[in-house]
This record gives sequence, structure tokens and C-alpha cells, in this order.
Amino acid sequence: MCGLKGATGMAECTGAAGGSGGTVGCGWRPRSGDRIVLPAASKLNIFLEVLGRRPDGYHELDTIMVRTQFCDTLTLIPNSSGQVLLRFSDATPASVQSLVPLDGRNLILRAAEQLRLLAAPDAGAELVLHKCIPPESGLGGGSGNAAAALLGLRQAWNLPLSDEHLHEIAAGLGSDINFLLSGARAAVCRGRGEQVHPLPLAGRLHFVALRPGRGNSTPEVFRRTVVGTEQRNSHALAECLAAGRMDLLESCMFNRLTDAARQVNPEMADLQGRFQHAVRKPVFMSGSGSTVFVFCRSAQEARDVRRIVEQRLKVSAWQLEV
Repeated sequence: MCGLKGATGMAECTGAAGGSGGTVGCGWRPRSGDRIVLPAASKLNIFLEVLGRRPDGYHELDTIMVRTQFCDTLTLIPNSSGQVLLRFSDATPASVQSLVPLDGRNLILRAAEQLRLLAAPDAGAELVLHKCIPPESGLGGGSGNAAAALLGLRQAWNLPLSDEHLHEIAAGLGSDINFLLSGARAAVCRGRGEQVHPLPLAGRLHFVALRPGRGNSTPEVFRRTVVGTEQRNSHALAECLAAGRMDLLESCMFNRLTDAARQVNPEMADLQGRFQHAVRKPVFMSGSGSTVFVFCRSAQEARDVRRIVEQRLKVSAWQLEV
């Protein structure tokens, strides 16, 4: 095993197939058939305010994202075919596979196509995605996949791209990719979300999250969102995170998209209400949903909350750590 250091910081990767170890480092180009294995992280939005609609049709945001340990895995096998092929791992659940396209709509292939324009004509790769993060969950699963693809293919194809250039490519692909590419555990993100300002964290953060059976359409949620006349900002939460004031975090968390998402997805609205009743804690939504979550002050509290939720609501819950 070795550390692959790039725009996302440290990520584990494997050496050559067949057992011969290979160190992935600056200037090294994998031989055909060598593998690079990268985690593709997820995020939670623990604060999100919509500041207004931009001329390009997107919305101006003020949001705080945190990176969780819940991730997909992307395996890259470079070759000299001049083509990029994407498939699911055999272990990816069929229920997830049916929701994720493997064509030009997939952010992995869109990211790969951008780098192919800068690579040697024969640069190719087989990409194997082990998908765990459901789509339309507000967890940035597709964005994390794209970030892993950008980082891994830059290394695999020996592209002399700076992190800054990689971030420029990421910004053209999606709004959350830059944060998941940055390596930050937490950040204030502005613009569409592509402007990343890392935040210090004084300790670990713990959450318990649920997702209803149905996801949310991000465009539909934004279309129904009413920009507040009295807008909130992320400053108070950022200060609490830096100071380790776990006792104040819940009071600073907020998501402007929640009301619209509850209209779009009544199943999510019902789950959020039952979740809150079961644990007697504020329940927040990540991104445009449909994942809802509670903040816990310790790993033990998170374990207790997860147990209570699974027993009382008869659902599977995720225990997430930052």
C-alpha cells in the first residue's frame, strides 16, 4: 500500500496487479494493467443558505461542507487503448446500479473526457466503481467519484497538471467536486459551491443519517426554494467548529433548501418528522436531500442514536464521522 498525495490529500492505493508492489509518486506512470484504488468521499452540508439566483441560472450559495468517511471506491486500470471504459464492481448492489448511468451523464466519464484531451493519444483506462453512496441523496456521491477520477487519471496518465488546473476542470463539471478534491475536512464554500475556503476543526464530528427510499431532484428543489428576505450566514457555525464548541453547533446548523425539499419529497418529510420524534434532537438535511441527519457530541452518542433509530423506525441508519 502507498499514499497517493494529490489534490485530495492522502488516499490509499494499491500497487501493481499480480502482487508486485508499485509506488505511486511524482513522475511515475503505471504500466498497463497496474491498478490505482482510490476512495471517493461523501460530504454533508451542515449549513446552507441560498443568496440568490445568478445570471448563469445557478444559485449563489454560502455553505459549510464536511467530508465523511462514507465513500465509494474507484479502481483505475490504465491501458493503451485510447478509450475509457466504466463499469460497476460485482459487489455494487443492483438497486444502486439501476439508478446510476454509465454513459456520458456520469461525472466520472465527463471528468475522464476532460483529461483525455490533455493526455497521449493512446492513454486509456478501465474504471471500476464500487458504488455505496445512493444518488440524489445530497451526499455528493457523484462529485466524489469525479474527484477520484480526476486525481487518479492525472497520476495514471502522468499529466503535468497543477492542483489549481485540476480545480479549474472540476469547477466546470459540478458544484461539489472542488470541496471533495481539496482534501479539507471542512470548508466554507461559496459561489456555486466551487469556491473552497478550508476550516479548522477542533475535534471529531459525529452524525447519524437516514435516507428515504426516494431521492430528490436538485433542480426541482432549487426551483421551489424561496430566497429568504432575512438571510443567514455561516460565520457563527465556522467559529463554533474552530473553537470546538460542540454545545453550540446544533443551534448554528441550517439549510434553506429544506422546506422546498419537503414539498418535493413527502416521504422525506415524514421520515424527518419520525426521526426527530424518536431521538428528540433537531434533524437537518444535507444539500438538496434526501438524506437527513442529526449531530451527536460523541461516537458513543452516535452509536446510541443509531440503535434507537433502527429499533424504533425499523430502518437502516448510517453512523458518519468527520
